[in-house]
Amino acid sequence: MIRTLKSIKGDIFLQFKYGFYLVYTIVTIMYIFLLNFLPEEALIVIVPFIIFSDPSVLGFFFISGLVLLEKGEGVLEYLIITPLQVKEYIISKLVSLTFLSLITSIIIEFFSFGKNINYPIFLVGITLTSFLFILIGFIAVSRFPTINKYLLSSVGYIIVLCLPLIGYFGIFKSRLFYLFPTQASLLLISGAFKGIDTWQLIYSILYLLVWIAATFKIANISFYKYIILKKGDN
Repeated sequence: MIRTLKSIKGDIFLQFKYGFYLVYTIVTIMYIFLLNFLPEEALIVIVPFIIFSDPSVLGFFFISGLVLLEKGEGVLEYLIITPLQVKEYIISKLVSLTFLSLITSIIIEFFSFGKNINYPIFLVGITLTSFLFILIGFIAVSRFPTINKYLLSSVGYIIVLCLPLIGYFGIFKSRLFYLFPTQASLLLISGAFKGIDTWQLIYSILYLLVWIAATFKIANISFYKYIILKKGDN
C-alpha cells in the first residue's frame, strides 16, 4: 500500500511536470467559455457528452503517452527490478489519471451547468469510465514502441468504444449498444443530469466493474508479454 501511494504521488508530480494539468486547464477554460453560450435545454445533453468524450476518456491517450515515454527512457525496464509490482504500477496510473479526470469534469459541470445533479452517480460514472479507458489504452499501446505505429490502432479503439453515442443522440436506437461498456458509461454520466432507472444503474455499475476487472487482468498480461518479454511490434 505504501509503495502504491508513493507511486501515485510520483505519477501526479510527473503528470504536472509533463504539462498534463496545464493542457487541461486550458481545455477546461475553453469548454466553459463555449458552453456558456448554449441554452439550458442543450446543456443537459451536451455537457454529459463532453464529459464522457473528453475528461473521462483523457486517460486513454495520456496512458499511451506515458507508457511510450517510459519505454523510451528505459523506466519500464528499471521498474521490473524494483519492489513495485506490475499491478501497483497500473493502479498508480489508474488513480493519478482519474484524479485529473475528476477535477476537470467537476469544474466543467459546475461552471457550465451548475444545477443540482446527482453527484454520487456523476463521480462513479466518471471514475469507472476513466478506469476502463485507461486500462484499454494501456492494453492498446503496450505492444507498440513508438507513437506513430500506435496512432492508427488507437483510432480503431475509440471508434468502436464511442458507437453508443449514435444511440445517445437518437440517430439510431438499438439494444445492441448495451453490449458496449461505454453504453453503461453514458447511462451513468447522463443519468446524473436527467435521472436513471434503477435497473440501468445496477446494469451500468456491474457491467463496468466486470469490464474493468477483465481489462485489468489483460493489462497485467500485456505488461508481462510486451514489456518484460519484449514481444510485439518492434
